[in-house]
Amino acid sequence: METVAVVLLFAAVLLALASRAAMKRFVARRLGAAANDALLEIDFWKASSEKPVMRCLLFVELLSWVAVALLVARLAVPVIQHPKV
Repeated sequence: METVAVVLLFAAVLLALASRAAMKRFVARRLGAAANDALLEIDFWKASSEKPVMRCLLFVELLSWVAVALLVARLAVPVIQHPKV
């Protein structure tokens, strides 16, 4: 079962990074030099104001990071509960 969780973890990380890269390209194309990587989500929200379908990319990225956190917690719980001394 842990193998499935590890595979899903890597898939969620790759999906989050791919959506982040797509958001960076979109923001750089729309805002140019005014784009800020630290505020990418906010800049993306502003840049995609007339394209509501593009905003789904932001939710995909955020939900992917939530899935990563949940999968890491799922993998960590058995290790924390039964430590090998």
